[in-house]
Amino acid sequence: MQVRTRSLGVAATAVALLLSGCNSNDGESAERRTEQAMRQVLKEYQPRFEQRRAALGAVAASVSGASSAKPSCDRKPDPEPQFTSTGSRSSRSLAVDSYNSPDKGGNVDALQVSEAASPEAMENRPARSQFILEPGWLVRGLWITGPQGPLGTDHFKVDSQYGYEPYDGAEKDPVVRLSKILDVGLHKRYVVLYRVTSFGDPDPDDHDPQDIVTADAFLADLEKRDLPCRFVATGHSYDMAGSEIRVHSTTPYEDMQTTFQLDIDDKLRDLTGR
Repeated sequence: MQVRTRSLGVAATAVALLLSGCNSNDGESAERRTEQAMRQVLKEYQPRFEQRRAALGAVAASVSGASSAKPSCDRKPDPEPQFTSTGSRSSRSLAVDSYNSPDKGGNVDALQVSEAASPEAMENRPARSQFILEPGWLVRGLWITGPQGPLGTDHFKVDSQYGYEPYDGAEKDPVVRLSKILDVGLHKRYVVLYRVTSFGDPDPDDHDPQDIVTADAFLADLEKRDLPCRFVATGHSYDMAGSEIRVHSTTPYEDMQTTFQLDIDDKLRDLTGR
């Protein structure tokens, strides 16, 4: 609670400075002042995201050689891991309800083991060159506070429209919205690190039942820097007989992303007794 109070306090101060500059004669545009205020927020959050980055790299290194053939937990994770889908490539919504109430967005992100040391690398991979999930709040936070964000090379842009969604309940102030988004990223204590072991790229025309993705998955606790749980996660096309349609996607590949995430959620529930 102290973290959120301090974070929003800095954001509020930045907004006040922004507003106080509206009558200045320096010729600086309102958009420019907003971007400066947002950069100040990024600077405040950067050390905490760097801690997350270091923990992620350290725990990912311990995955090498580990097996998930037998689903199990060495200890009961506390707090309980709660995974929420990050969507598919055509559905990049940041879910306004989760940044207004971080608990609604869960406390688990997901990332390929091979991308853990440098999460920025996944953004440049061509669509369907391999199986990969869309980035969640923690990964996005690492992007924009890291060396390729506005405080570095500025590859990952952050402007007044960042995270904006035209829905009821969406935070309209860009500086406060950014602070809330970063809070949600820091709320992700766990990361499911997955290592794809087989992938049949689904063709939208053939509906081949072999179009399945399978991965070794490890629950990483970024606070304790260990891997308390492991399991095998799978994803497939909804065209496969017997599959349960819980969420509709757009393409067979996106169906595979969605079912893979649903399986992660189911496996975590089974392992932790939720």
